[in-house]
Amino acid sequence: MKKAGGDFIINIGSLAGKHPFAGGTAYNASKLGVAGFTEAMMLDLRHDNIRVSTIMPGSVDTKFGGSDRPAADWKIAPEHIADTIIHLLNMPDCSLASRIEMRPSRPPRK
Repeated sequence: MKKAGGDFIINIGSLAGKHPFAGGTAYNASKLGVAGFTEAMMLDLRHDNIRVSTIMPGSVDTKFGGSDRPAADWKIAPEHIADTIIHLLNMPDCSLASRIEMRPSRPPRK
């Protein structure tokens, strides 16, 4: 990437890397690692014209945790994560969104 004159690295993390939840020890730790790894890479590579970002979504409507789970229309659609990646790639070269936190706009009230 350095020899090519630059590029873009986008890692998908999770808000669980910032806000751990009970019962998710390994998942929380791995997402905390992704966040730290990505931020360190961003700091190391930004002067080599390599932009590095992480997207940290909250609840995304996937089959994570089992295929028999019903769809939840309040969750973030996977396509919205893909759209965010496209937006990052289309940002002007002089700007960098190093971390994007995404949450459902209307989660169920507790």
